[in-house]
Amino acid sequence: MLLNRECRLIKTGDSLIKCAKFSKLAKDFNSLLMQIIHTADWHLGQTFYSFERTDEHRVFLDWLANILKERKTDLLLIAGDVFDSPNPSAEAQRMFYTFLRKVTTENPDLQVIITAGNHDSAARLEAPNPLLKTFKTHVSGIVHYKNDEIDYERMIVPVGDDTCCLAVPYLRHNDLPKAETYSEGIAKFYSNLY
Repeated sequence: MLLNRECRLIKTGDSLIKCAKFSKLAKDFNSLLMQIIHTADWHLGQTFYSFERTDEHRVFLDWLANILKERKTDLLLIAGDVFDSPNPSAEAQRMFYTFLRKVTTENPDLQVIITAGNHDSAARLEAPNPLLKTFKTHVSGIVHYKNDEIDYERMIVPVGDDTCCLAVPYLRHNDLPKAETYSEGIAKFYSNLY
């Protein structure tokens, strides 16, 4: 049986049935794929050498919203430094939360996972989590503890039916298990997480 790129029959005979089976197999396979867009370092609210970047950020967020819709994205990862400072302006926060509402409304199957970076206020970023969960959005800002132990389970975020994402925020010295050096603490942290 010979098929071209569009799965059109080139030879006749029983190949027609095989083509239909191949086409169904391809559709089944594509339904298993997950469309993920990974971003980081948005630095909303940044002033660069006294140049206000709000318009630039709006253009970026509009572009990203269009890409998410166009590609029928399943998961948007935002890996740190959403804001440029731990105390972002009201305008920067408004822009961010308006974007989240827009993309999750336009793409009902979209899930968003956000981790705090070193520029973000981890607690401030995580504060609206109860509200954001209604938009299928999870924020991992700070390392939480349970019975004086790091709560690793809280950083494991279900994605889809049988996948998960390890949503680890920027790790500060106090976030790590006891170790001689920062590097050893990082290694121990991830070893315990896996």
